[in-house]
Amino acid sequence: MTLEESRERARQLASEHRARGDAFGWFERLYSEAHGNQAQVPWADEETNPLLADWLKREAIDGRGKRALVVGSGLGDDAEGLARAGFRVTAFDLAPTAIEWCKRRFPKTAVDYRVADLFATPPEWRGAFDLVFECYTIQALPLGIRERAFAPIADFLAPGGTLVVVARGTDLHGDPNELPLPLTPAELARFDALGLRQVDFLDVMEGTPVPLRRFRAIYRR
Repeated sequence: MTLEESRERARQLASEHRARGDAFGWFERLYSEAHGNQAQVPWADEETNPLLADWLKREAIDGRGKRALVVGSGLGDDAEGLARAGFRVTAFDLAPTAIEWCKRRFPKTAVDYRVADLFATPPEWRGAFDLVFECYTIQALPLGIRERAFAPIADFLAPGGTLVVVARGTDLHGDPNELPLPLTPAELARFDALGLRQVDFLDVMEGTPVPLRRFRAIYRR
């Protein structure tokens, strides 16, 4: 399966589930249909996200003695990258198959992989993390739901903590039914309204085989 074929299948599954009033069930279905074949998961690159890796290296981030949380952890490469940077990492995903897949891929991992819903996470996670990484999760949520995703993500941060957001970027939404639906700067400003302060912003064409516009936004509490 090519990358574009896997993306098209993801769009089809998302559309089918949304038509039934289920905005989230397609994630588990996509992972379970893949049967362990990473080529069928369009966001599974088998490496730490390059924009996260670049930031960790550029800022010489030392995570020793600090806690990190990965939102929508997928197949675990970002969580493992943060663990290599020294963080004590918790990573969660809505899809049980994705979490089991992570545990098989990294049998000796120090990452605490959990099945959890962004809108119903354990209360002890609130204000508990020095670093929170969100990559491609909000953009996979339809309008009308995604607006609710910003607050729980911001709430994970401890005082002085850092939020790193990576997403496809756009200035204006096109088709609101498109998934993934890129984030706009105006949407990212919701984090500022929630008490965070944007300290860095990167707008770049990135990725292969076809480069896509992506944002990397860094916030501090």
